[in-house]
Amino acid sequence: MRKIYWFLLLVMILSGCATKTAYLNTQKPPEEVKKDKADCQAAVDCSEYKDAGLKQKKFDQCMKDKGYNVVSEDKAEKTQGFNELWVKPQADFKAYEAIFIDKVDLTQAKVKNTAVPNTKVTDEDINNLGQEMLKRFSKTLGIVIPVISDREEAADKKVLCINLKLNNIIQTNVGLGVALEAAGEVSGLPLPGAPAGSFSFECTITDLSSKEELIVISSETKADKNASLAGLEKFERWKCAYNIMDYWADHLAALLAKERGQKYKSQLRIKLIDF
Repeated sequence: MRKIYWFLLLVMILSGCATKTAYLNTQKPPEEVKKDKADCQAAVDCSEYKDAGLKQKKFDQCMKDKGYNVVSEDKAEKTQGFNELWVKPQADFKAYEAIFIDKVDLTQAKVKNTAVPNTKVTDEDINNLGQEMLKRFSKTLGIVIPVISDREEAADKKVLCINLKLNNIIQTNVGLGVALEAAGEVSGLPLPGAPAGSFSFECTITDLSSKEELIVISSETKADKNASLAGLEKFERWKCAYNIMDYWADHLAALLAKERGQKYKSQLRIKLIDF
């Protein structure tokens, strides 16, 4: 059993070795970020560099010259909560009285690890995930600004409209989860959740009345974020998905609180048991 533990630990270490880069500048809207990246990539393609490392350095320097802070995606999450973030300059978020969250966009939702044994993802599964995402975001954001469930309630109020788009989804690999649980018990050491892939989503926040864009977010998050220690949380099919939704909602609530000048205490907690 100890051999299983060390093997799984090695898998987790190796899975975290590849570091992705993020380019931070909250003053630049997504279309400008996309153009800057395309321009820098064109400059790299026209260069005489053959080495991949040198090409990456040239690309990073080009983005720095355009005003971006070049950091790892992990640092980007710690700095601004999300991989890519744009906030409209001088937007007055204090003026808003409520939030309306539209139905989650699932048109591009993809379950990336359908090879999980004995499972089949149905349209109903995906729709249920969308409803769960809406419920969890509503609960967490409601701590910062009241959330209304009906557009008619927005009459005569200044309301933020939040549009969520769920893209990549990962099922919890229950078989690996059980192995991790057993390895954790035998070794006496805590282990994080199964290191299986990542989730991604997009979020656009607009003024409900004028449709003016105020915040645009795009983020990809590792599946082990906001996970419990192995052996201390039951492994369920969509456990990782629910944990990640809570993680995103918490970061968005923190962002809105910051923009409104409010204090916010993270709702994420170390999970010692399943709940």
